[in-house]
Amino acid sequence: MRVAPPVRALSSSAGPWLSIQLGLYALSAAVVAWWAGAQFRGLGAWLAFGSVVLGLVVAWVVRRVLAKPAVQLGWDGGSWRLQAPGTEEKAGRAVLMLDLGAWMLVRFSERDDGWPWLGAVWLPMSRGSAADAWPALRVALHAPQPAQPAA
Repeated sequence: MRVAPPVRALSSSAGPWLSIQLGLYALSAAVVAWWAGAQFRGLGAWLAFGSVVLGLVVAWVVRRVLAKPAVQLGWDGGSWRLQAPGTEEKAGRAVLMLDLGAWMLVRFSERDDGWPWLGAVWLPMSRGSAADAWPALRVALHAPQPAQPAA
């Protein structure tokens, strides 16, 4: 079996991905506030204003929580590695969850015990952030993974 060539690429955890996440959290909070306020009749403009304010507050809080530096995902020909700035590399398994051509969502997990989503890191990868490594990254993510030796 042929193995994909080594590759390293940065995730695109900011930009459109972060904007989509912020929008969904803010919209969810605003809808819940609107529904809760609709249970009390006669609030009208206060209900709309309160829903918008709560949505903006949630977006601000989520922005501070979700703001993370871009991490580097790497394939060395035998295993996947993830490295955040200023930390050691972690070995694990990368699984392609969504491929939209110029954008991919990858789940990286250090666990290999049947519960890979526990402690998983979700990595948005884009052609713009991966630059020249994009074709090799796609090949590595789509290629069959070599069997891991039993420990």
